[in-house]
Amino acid sequence: MYGLDTAAAEADEFRRAVAARDAYRPLYVKIKLTFGCNLRCAMCGHWRTQREAPLPIARLHALIDELADLGCRKLHLSGGEPLLRPQVPELVEQASGRGVRVTLTTNGTLVDKALARRLAEAGLRGVNLSLDSPVRKIHDGVRGVAGAWKATLRAARHLARAAPRGKLALRINTVVSRANYRSLATLPDLAHELGAESLNLIGVDGHADRDLLLRPGDLARYNALIAPQIAERALALGLIADAAQAYPFGRSAEELALASRGDYALGFYQRHPCYAPWTHSLVDFNGLVYLCCMTRESAAALGDLRQSTFAEVWHGESYAAARRMMHPPALPQCRTCDNFIGYNRELGALSNNDSAAGQPSPPAPLPHAGEGGISLPGEKCPPSPAAAGEGGGGGGQWCRAPQ
Repeated sequence: MYGLDTAAAEADEFRRAVAARDAYRPLYVKIKLTFGCNLRCAMCGHWRTQREAPLPIARLHALIDELADLGCRKLHLSGGEPLLRPQVPELVEQASGRGVRVTLTTNGTLVDKALARRLAEAGLRGVNLSLDSPVRKIHDGVRGVAGAWKATLRAARHLARAAPRGKLALRINTVVSRANYRSLATLPDLAHELGAESLNLIGVDGHADRDLLLRPGDLARYNALIAPQIAERALALGLIADAAQAYPFGRSAEELALASRGDYALGFYQRHPCYAPWTHSLVDFNGLVYLCCMTRESAAALGDLRQSTFAEVWHGESYAAARRMMHPPALPQCRTCDNFIGYNRELGALSNNDSAAGQPSPPAPLPHAGEGGISLPGEKCPPSPAAAGEGGGGGGQWCRAPQ
């Protein structure tokens, strides 16, 4: 997963890079192909916010070659709704031809039989299909468009039949919120019937509408009444490997108290570093590069692919500064992120650094949009979407050093 096999095979190199705060390899890169979307999901503001043109397709093709040259092992395409860009199969075919595993997150409403087959033939290895409820009315209510549920189920069946099982892994992604949690007990049965190989339950983003966060009573009800049913059926159907996966908010009183505020990392990053700055990157739809999706709206960009190559950004001073301050993470966004906990636990074991104990004090935290950022001599920083009023207020960026 995420190229952990590469890091394990190169454990000495990985340890050296972490200890020296040097660049390693962008093993796992996420590219947001667009912020446009054909749905109007309650928990997502992407469809409200795109004001710039996305990266041209020619730049995306060049980027894929750059990433492959740097040792990228997994590329994840997302949005918005990435399939609004008709060239997705071309991008998948190019990346898979370079030995990069490609996956995709989609709401599925644009997937017909022909597109499912084309994606499979191009080498797509996994699809995360967003499904918010086994109940049509609830899913469509969350997604903001009537008929979305029926279209998503149809897409699931097309994708499941497009390639032999195991060649194109179908995973159901479900964001658990106050709007849908009561309806989820039968979700594993529907996922299995659709041909899914796994089920991924995600706590609603702590940055989303606070009314969607489960309150203490909701969390107690979910854990007592809903999660046990999900765990039993999902385990029996082979959709999860551990019952804990049915409890995205944790189980202890402390974990649930944190989750009620959207702090889904459950205190992990108070004790452990995050290795994303050594192994991961997010490329936004407009070419701005961020540490990860959690920093896109509230921290400064590390570079701009409209002006730089990815290698220049990855090896630049802004990324270097980010690596220097992630022991333990100094970003407030980290406490809301559970995306990389398992990944960071395994990398921590590889680096012999699975605790923040004994680490030097980090320098000042990564600048947030609206706090001025860091502009290196000789270069004017580009505005971010946040600076244009898309959440987080205006502000400066981290920029690469002039070449």
